[in-house]
Amino acid sequence: MKWLLRSKQVLAVAALFWLTLPNEAYAYIDPGTGSYMFQMMIGFLIGALFAAKLFWQRIRNFFSRLFASEERTEKDEK
Repeated sequence: MKWLLRSKQVLAVAALFWLTLPNEAYAYIDPGTGSYMFQMMIGFLIGALFAAKLFWQRIRNFFSRLFASEERTEKDEK
């Protein structure tokens, strides 16, 4: 009886997979899409650099405390 339930599940998943696959797509990527994606990547990079510059002191303090606490615990153990 378990094999019947299992086979029904496999058949249902296979049917859903088959139904979601497109037969033919009459679409294209517009030539302007590439330049738009390039602009988005450049904007993301500039935004990330600006955020890093803005929060640089906090980032530096975080890592200095993180590594300083490890050094302190190593000194305390000796």
